[in-house]
Amino acid sequence: METIEKAKKKNFFKRIFPQSRSDWKLYFIKTLPIIFAEVIFCLNGFLDNFMVSHLSQGVDSLTYANTWTGLLTTMFFAIQGILSMFVGQYYGKKEYDKINQIMNVRFWMFLFIAFCFALPSWISPNSMIIAVSGKSISTHALANARKYLLLMTAVWLICAYNFNTNMLLIETGHSKYALVSSTLTLLSNCTINAITLFALKKPFPYYAAIGTIISNVICLISDLLFAYFKDRNIFMSPFKLFNITKPIAKQIFRRLPAIIFMIIAMITIPLRMMIWTRGFPESSVGKVWMGISGVTILGLVESLSSVASSITYACSNNVTYFFARHLGRDEFEEAEKHAYALRGFHTICGVISSVLMIGIIYVIAYLPSSAKGVQEYIGGYFANNNNLASINNEYNLSLSNVSELQPSFILERITEGKNFFRTTFINSCYVFIGINPIWCWFYTTSALIRAGGKNYLSSITTFTANILSFGWLLIIVFVLKRYFPSLSLPLAYFLFFGFDFVRLIVYEIIALKCNWMQNITIEGMEKDPSYHV
Repeated sequence: METIEKAKKKNFFKRIFPQSRSDWKLYFIKTLPIIFAEVIFCLNGFLDNFMVSHLSQGVDSLTYANTWTGLLTTMFFAIQGILSMFVGQYYGKKEYDKINQIMNVRFWMFLFIAFCFALPSWISPNSMIIAVSGKSISTHALANARKYLLLMTAVWLICAYNFNTNMLLIETGHSKYALVSSTLTLLSNCTINAITLFALKKPFPYYAAIGTIISNVICLISDLLFAYFKDRNIFMSPFKLFNITKPIAKQIFRRLPAIIFMIIAMITIPLRMMIWTRGFPESSVGKVWMGISGVTILGLVESLSSVASSITYACSNNVTYFFARHLGRDEFEEAEKHAYALRGFHTICGVISSVLMIGIIYVIAYLPSSAKGVQEYIGGYFANNNNLASINNEYNLSLSNVSELQPSFILERITEGKNFFRTTFINSCYVFIGINPIWCWFYTTSALIRAGGKNYLSSITTFTANILSFGWLLIIVFVLKRYFPSLSLPLAYFLFFGFDFVRLIVYEIIALKCNWMQNITIEGMEKDPSYHV
């Protein structure tokens, strides 16, 4: 036994990659559609931000409102992450009725959360926006953010169902169908946004929500059709949503504390934007007349970060399919083989994703529309007589009216502002590009611990790590920024994500010290022999 253990340790670096050409091929066949589907899902969020970047404070308005959307979907992912182990293991045992029951439980959880966000948004949308932006938000940004938020509440309610159906297709190995649904979602959203914002030239950012609503309905319909015609065993019937048996309810209820821990841990991620807005409020990044805030930059950066880190989404779903499925069949050696190989495979995918993203960020940075919102703000600033005193003071002028400014002077300021925006944007993007492969490794480790039955341990570890990470952000924004006012946004962003190396070490220690390969489908068999009939 000791010899076997020594051999495993000796061959560790060989084991963390797929062992054969067929394994590589299988991983890519299953993973690429998941990655592309998640990239498309993330692009939908980026698309709205990018397509309003030509409007003054358009990105700011949508980012304030979409912070709540981010919180909601993060909570959905947290619940899905815990319950996906049941889907994987029951699917491996072909107990489809139990999968349908788990889907029903997830739906009611999602719907409850969606209403918890929608109700306060309907009652006091201004308060919801100000909670993110702080009181320094401009009237223009607040008005657009409020209208966008109200429209997005419809998306939240739709997502309670279509988020579930799309996840189910991926968790059960039908990722190519989920990819088709996601593609239809992106194309419809892009088309409608192009019509409203560019063809019809609507000057209000909240029109971007119309495309999001319609595209989510299309996603819901296509998911249901694929499940019904391609694998009816997993079809989530809207007429059987109350079909939840007592054994399944008990099994999930026992994981409720783990789910709560995971939700609290995960919501710290979108909550970060609230902290960044307070550390880098409107017109605090660069010079005042540039009108750039932390949100102006990070609204785009975080959207691109989610695209680059789409591999981490595949981590959980691949673990469900390749690892948990074998545990449900008591095939522990096969499960262990995939547990090691997936970590190396996902990390390589993360490196490839980061390399590709380098080119993408430069293309986006130098697109004329990317910095057009900054250009519009600068032009408006130097055309406003209310800013005359500030202009005279900064440039040692003695103008009596802003109309006396030379066009060449304003053009120089616009060029300076656009160059600063691009430099800050690119440097901030390099942070997530560098850390992305690290995310792929430790998110896979976390998913393995969770899918192998140690969901309490995984949830508490994630909770502790994320709370400490959030605390580190508070220190950066409210302590370091206070004593070092010149601390730039990219440097602060880099310091924050440096904490992820600590998270990596913690997850690896946990994985090394505990047994995370358990078949959870046998729970309750001793007390209820009919449970697995």
